[in-house]
Amino acid sequence: MAWTVAQDVLDAWIGDDEPTDSQLVNKWIEKAEREIRFRIPGIQARITAAEVDLLENAVDVVVAMVTRVFRNPDGTRSMSTGEGPFSEQRTFGGDTPGTLALTADEVGKLRGLTAGRGFSIGMIPSTSPFAPVVL
Repeated sequence: MAWTVAQDVLDAWIGDDEPTDSQLVNKWIEKAEREIRFRIPGIQARITAAEVDLLENAVDVVVAMVTRVFRNPDGTRSMSTGEGPFSEQRTFGGDTPGTLALTADEVGKLRGLTAGRGFSIGMIPSTSPFAPVVL
């Protein structure tokens, strides 16, 4: 079951170099969704169960993954153009530029994690006079 369509990628595209081959975009969407299902087991069941915002987050992540591939299909890490004072260097971010990979933030978004969310374990027994009061 596909979550994303080529038009989602095209609607989110910034710039004038958007892809023109919808079939190719759909092929990469299929690959991205397979990668997500592999990396995030059970995500389809959670989407089917209508977990809050998960379908929209999945579409956002797929669009970002496919866009990275189309913007940098050669996986170039950095590029220089021009000479002397008119030169420009461009560095592409991330550990895997131009590849169909999930970032740590994207994995967290799909797993339902947010930055700073975690847990703590109290080391003071609840019977201690120094135990924190829970209201």
